[in-house]
Amino acid sequence: MPGATEIYICYPGQAIRDGKVEYSGLETRDEAEADAASRVRNDPTIAKIAYYAVKEDGSFRSLYSFENPHAAKVPKRRSALDDLNPPSEGVPRKKPLFQRIRAIFEED
Repeated sequence: MPGATEIYICYPGQAIRDGKVEYSGLETRDEAEADAASRVRNDPTIAKIAYYAVKEDGSFRSLYSFENPHAAKVPKRRSALDDLNPPSEGVPRKKPLFQRIRAIFEED
């Protein structure tokens, strides 16, 4: 089969289209399966690998796709507010500065 094989290598949280693309001369599903096993063994952080056979006229077909169940999950995004602990209900809250200054003048 003339043409090439496109290999899309994706890491956790990455879509196939966003994955790294490599080209190879693989022609069969068995070759693609062995190549995927080898790649995941060398880099266990790979989440998904997809192999597409591309012909010279631009048409393509899927040869093999592998999802690594042992790949790390996408880390949860943290914000700066995650570290702030809101005061508990029983603790009295301090009045804002403007209200404290205003209270000084209103006491008279």
